[in-house]
Amino acid sequence: MKLVEAHVAKRQADFCKHAFFTDDRLGTGLWGVLSFAPDLTFWVMAFQDILRLNATLTRDPTIRKIVRHHRAEDAGHERWFLDDLAAMEIPAPDLRWLFGERHTPTRDAAYALMSEVYRATDDRLRLVLVTTLESAGHVFFGRVAQVVENAGWSKLLKYFSFSHLEVEKNHQVFEEEIARTVAAMRLEPKLRAEAKQLVDRCYAAFSTMFDALCATNGRHLAAIPAALRPAPAASRTRTPELSIPASVGSTRHVRVRS
Repeated sequence: MKLVEAHVAKRQADFCKHAFFTDDRLGTGLWGVLSFAPDLTFWVMAFQDILRLNATLTRDPTIRKIVRHHRAEDAGHERWFLDDLAAMEIPAPDLRWLFGERHTPTRDAAYALMSEVYRATDDRLRLVLVTTLESAGHVFFGRVAQVVENAGWSKLLKYFSFSHLEVEKNHQVFEEEIARTVAAMRLEPKLRAEAKQLVDRCYAAFSTMFDALCATNGRHLAAIPAALRPAPAASRTRTPELSIPASVGSTRHVRVRS
C-alpha cells in the first residue's frame, strides 16, 4: 500500500500545479470564489453519493470502518456549499443549469469518479478511492480557503473557508490511528497496478473539470466590463459590485462586502 500512497502523493503534487491554483488565477481575491462556485454544484452533490455508495458496497470490516468514518465526517457539507452560495447572494443552480451545456464537464467528472465505486473489484481499492479524493480536496480547500481568508469572509463562509479545511485535516487524526492497519495491507502486483490506474483516472477527471472551470470562468471574466471587476485590496475604497452568473446563465449584480 505504501507504493500506492506514494503514487497518490505524486499525483497530488502535480495537481497543485494546475492553472486553477496559480496566483494569477486566485490572486484576484473573492472574485475567484464568486466566479467558479456555481460550476461545482453537481460535483458537490454527487460527492456525497460517492461516499455513501462506496461505504455501502464495502464488505471488509476493517476497511468498512474507515470509509464509513470518512463518510460521516463529510456528511452535510453540501448544505455548507448551498449556504455559502446564499451568503454570496448567488442563486442555487436549477435543473436547467445543472444539466445544461456549461455544466457538462462537472457532470462528466462526477460520473467518472462515481464509476470507480462500481469498478472496484477489491475493498482495498475503495480505500484508495477515498484516499485519492481526500488528497485532491486538501489541495483545493487549502488554496481557496486562503483566498476567502484574505478577503475577510472566513466568518461568513463555511464550505470555502478554513473551517472546512480543518474538518478535512481532522481526517488525518483518524488516519494516524489506523496508519498501522493500512501500512500492514499488502497489494498483489496486479491489484497494485489497478490501484495506481484508479488514482490516475481520478486525477484525470479532476484535471478535466478544473480545465473547464478555468476556461469557462475566464470567458465570463473577459465579458465583464473592467469597471465592474473588483479592485485590488490595496486600492479598494468602496464596496465593489460584481456581475456573476445566475441560475440559468443570465447575469445579475451582486454586492460583495470587502
